[in-house]
Amino acid sequence: MQQVIERPIAMVAATAADGGVQPALAHALAEELVGLTSLLADLAYDLAGNPDTLRCHMQSLQDIDRITQTQLAIADVLRSSEPVETCLDAVTLDDLAGRLRRSIAAAGARSSGP
Repeated sequence: MQQVIERPIAMVAATAADGGVQPALAHALAEELVGLTSLLADLAYDLAGNPDTLRCHMQSLQDIDRITQTQLAIADVLRSSEPVETCLDAVTLDDLAGRLRRSIAAAGARSSGP
């Protein structure tokens, strides 16, 4: 399991007053993601215990694993107070880190106007 970072992320807008997520909410959201991850992991384990289900749904079970890894990585980012690039560098799922970087760049472009 990935190491959990215990501080909320400092994004461009870090307070509710200017459109960001407050640290307490970021932590609460992270905990929700971790809880959902545990439920999904348990479900995947139960389903994989049946050879017929495993044989018929191997790709879907692998997708559940990918989802749980992504949720834990997002929870780590939500808890971090490190600069954005440091947080993204710590994301071990390259495709997720890339999507986050593109989303952040697009949000920055929208907020800076024409």
